[in-house]
Amino acid sequence: MPKEYLLDTNAYYNLLKESREHQKGNSIFSTEINMLTSSSLFISVITKIEIVSVLGKYARGNSGGFQKCTRCISKTGDSCQNQWYTRPKARWNRREISGWQKLIQETILGTSPLIKVNVLPFNDKTLKTAEQLIVHALVHNFASMDAIIAATAQEAVVIGHDMTVVTSDKGLKACLSKANIDCWDAFQAG
Repeated sequence: MPKEYLLDTNAYYNLLKESREHQKGNSIFSTEINMLTSSSLFISVITKIEIVSVLGKYARGNSGGFQKCTRCISKTGDSCQNQWYTRPKARWNRREISGWQKLIQETILGTSPLIKVNVLPFNDKTLKTAEQLIVHALVHNFASMDAIIAATAQEAVVIGHDMTVVTSDKGLKACLSKANIDCWDAFQAG
């Protein structure tokens, strides 16, 4: 039986992006792409919804420019006076947005030549598990949607799946560790 991976939303986006780059021979994550695409891949219903907001973050672009740092740098409350520069990013055109939306639909429907993902539903039991896991957010920085993704993984494990969550989110990794759920940061930069 192939290994099973539940992709969090950013891992799903990164897998889609890197799979396209891998096809062109440009991905630095070729080993990870090969491992994931030869496995059984899952996303939660939450990821199916959240992926649109992740796409929006890139599709909207930004104007870039200088931003002032407002961090407190002393016990007396002095603020940092430095600035940083963010490069502008162009807005995606309609064709690019449509292409991404089509790719996402194809991966979920199983018609994509790149990857196929199965959507794991959630129910009241998953939400109760998420309520138990969200208490870890008092110590670790992760959001309620991440608790539902972790709960989806935990419920899959309970019914017999050998599930590993793919995520780069530090807080979610801490939550998964507390819940004894395996995780893998497949897209960890260098």
